Amino acid sequence: MARTLPTDQLTLPLLQVPTGRATPRPDGRTCVISSEIGPEDRQALLDLFARSSPETRRDRFHHALSVFPQLYLDEIVSGKQLAVAARDTCHVESYGKVFGLASAAPVAAGIAEFAVWVEDAWQGRGVGSLLTRAILRLLAKQPISTAIGIMEPDNFAIRRLVNRIAPGATTRSEDGMIIVSVPLTELAAEPDARS
Repeated sequence: MARTLPTDQLTLPLLQVPTGRATPRPDGRTCVISSEIGPEDRQALLDLFARSSPETRRDRFHHALSVFPQLYLDEIVSGKQLAVAARDTCHVESYGKVFGLASAAPVAAGIAEFAVWVEDAWQGRGVGSLLTRAILRLLAKQPISTAIGIMEPDNFAIRRLVNRIAPGATTRSEDGMIIVSVPLTELAAEPDARS
């Protein structure tokens, strides 16, 4: 389903690494951060795609793709879509590695579509929550009132995650997919919180 996105309606802030967008280790050290994406991250995103299973790719792209969609990659690294990445900051062997991505783009006046993608090895560790909170909060600072996400009907983990993060979200079924609508007004007023 190709569509032209009015990306000029979305202002992309320079993201710092806020303390509220990190997952702490039991020893108090922060190992996972959300940070901006730029042109230098092209290969890191291709590597994320390569490490993701066909099931994870299907959940993210709604097809078990074998090649990263070029237009999506270009829009992410060029800043045409709002995007944040989850990166490892504790392990020497994977320091700075991108293992999760959240992105969003406007689809209509006041509405943006968001998506979250976490590589298999990092699923179930709070990374999806971190990224979902980060992208929804960034959208709440834009002239966007509603964020929508399109989910596979059997992806119960992401449905629970969205319900936990945005209890005011509503869902509907459309063309065999689940569409979640998240009102952003309440999120704009919330202080940043840990995942």
